[in-house]
Amino acid sequence: MTPQIIAPFGALADDLWNTVDAIPASGRVLFAAHKSWPRPTDPLMSAWNALNCIREWRGDTHFGILLNDNIGVVEAGLLHDAWMGYPKEWIPRSRGADDAEIIAALDNLSSRGFVTDGVVNDEGVAYREDLERRTDVLCEIPWRHFGEKNTGELLSILEPVGERYVQHINENAGDNWMPAARPRRR
Repeated sequence: MTPQIIAPFGALADDLWNTVDAIPASGRVLFAAHKSWPRPTDPLMSAWNALNCIREWRGDTHFGILLNDNIGVVEAGLLHDAWMGYPKEWIPRSRGADDAEIIAALDNLSSRGFVTDGVVNDEGVAYREDLERRTDVLCEIPWRHFGEKNTGELLSILEPVGERYVQHINENAGDNWMPAARPRRR
């Protein structure tokens, strides 16, 4: 952890946990699991764990939309590749999908109008963009509770460090790793 963020990030721990305690856990199993862990007494670790709970809340919300839309994990990866501007099939392959799974996912996406000639098309990218928009709308709840001032402070603490970590990852693992932490290239 970068030393200059330890105290200011740790100072947000109580407000982060107040947010975690205020948002609903129903249907959000990863959030609920993380929330059930013992809360560290160290302010930095406490803030980190609380923020991780909020991150899992968003992830569970995102997966809930995918489930509702009947989009499987390989399909989601293919759509995400196209939306991010990643090489074709990179995310599903990096997570162990084989040829048969990718063919089946492309066929399903094609039947929905999201794939043309084996490639996610503009309709598929538009669906993925709308998925992100719907996730963002539903995930305003924790940030509204955390408040605009706290959210701005949190971003000012973490964004510069996050950018340095992503640069380090690029230099050591390549610029496709950690897709959730990256801006779109498309």
